[in-house]
Amino acid sequence: MRPIRPSLVISLLVGVSGCAAYDPPVQGDRTSDKYKADLEQCRTSSTEAVRLKNASTPQSWIISPITGPPAVRAAILKCMEVKGYALDKAEG
Repeated sequence: MRPIRPSLVISLLVGVSGCAAYDPPVQGDRTSDKYKADLEQCRTSSTEAVRLKNASTPQSWIISPITGPPAVRAAILKCMEVKGYALDKAEG
């Protein structure tokens, strides 16, 4: 049996930690159905857009476990701002 490389373990941990549901620091009633629907739509579209961008070249795909999660969070925040939610200065 081959030993597991430490770099592989670190990459997997970084990738898995980026999968947690991100709730961007924006103002709004976070309990409203509209906010929840907008957030879910932004999560879905942002995740897919970043996934497709990372799959465009072998180099970007290889480093996507590291670069992907921050890119998805930034895309979600941008999407929510486009939908009219203002950045919460207290949190961001």
